[in-house]
Amino acid sequence: MGIFALMSNDQPTNERLARASAMIDLQIAALLRTRDHLDQHFLRAIDLLAAASKTVTSGLGKSAFIARKMAATMASVRLPATYLHPVDALHGDSGILDPSDVLVAFSKSGETPEVIRLVALAQELGLRVVVVTSRPQSTLAQVADASVVALIERELDADDLLPTASTTSALMMADLLAIGTLEAAGGAEERLRRSHPDGAIGATLYRTISEVMHSGSALPRVPPGSTLSAALVELTAKALGIVCVLDEDDALLGILTDGDVRRLAASGSDLSRLATDDVMTRTPMSVQAGHTLRSALEIMERGERQIGVLPVLEGSRCVGVIRVHDIVRLNLTR
Repeated sequence: MGIFALMSNDQPTNERLARASAMIDLQIAALLRTRDHLDQHFLRAIDLLAAASKTVTSGLGKSAFIARKMAATMASVRLPATYLHPVDALHGDSGILDPSDVLVAFSKSGETPEVIRLVALAQELGLRVVVVTSRPQSTLAQVADASVVALIERELDADDLLPTASTTSALMMADLLAIGTLEAAGGAEERLRRSHPDGAIGATLYRTISEVMHSGSALPRVPPGSTLSAALVELTAKALGIVCVLDEDDALLGILTDGDVRRLAASGSDLSRLATDDVMTRTPMSVQAGHTLRSALEIMERGERQIGVLPVLEGSRCVGVIRVHDIVRLNLTR
């Protein structure tokens, strides 16, 4: 029975792990089959969803969870979407349907009677219909305006019955449809700012660096020509992991970080003989005060070596510093 033999505690550990690994391979194979079957129907589905006044998703059983997830994903970025139970729809809830909506129906077999009846009702009302199914020759696929096929070889259980590989492929397709519609609508950042103002996502995206940065007397700074000892005193006193070298107009000439000092000490250099100007980084990465915290994180993670702290500028003036720790702490306390 190969990988479909019953997984038992009596089996050796390596056999049980090998079977679990083979199941993952089946899931991957299902996703690859789905990828390779992408065609004009998928693009047609995106076009329909992008033009819809509202997306209504539906499905029965395990497919209902996938449909709910798609609606929730779209709603989270302010793309009007809702889930409609196919049975409830046939008992009055179809009143939410409008001819300018698009119905996205999920059904592995494409033959689910309740979903077929809902699709027929939606089409009578003038809605366009997108179907996500594993069977391109099914009833639902044939009547849809766009039939998106999530192909699989088989489910993971020995009897090929439990929705597993099929739900994985359907979930991937649901996400692709949601993201495709989002991209057609112009992207996620502004929508996430508006729809997650009090969550961790919103805190990171919505707030500007100037709201969180260390500025004024908290800004670690020394003038050009300072001794390294003076920079170390400021570095230790402010304890932000950085000291900025600023001229009389607050222009940023360079920075010195805790990491720089550790590397100098490890090299055996006589720190007492060094000037800050000799060892500072003269063209450091920086960020503008009016940008978002997300911008700061992107800059910190952009290089081969991640950065934990950045100088903050207003134009050419250095007005503060921002640490990744500040952003993490902000999210944890929301």
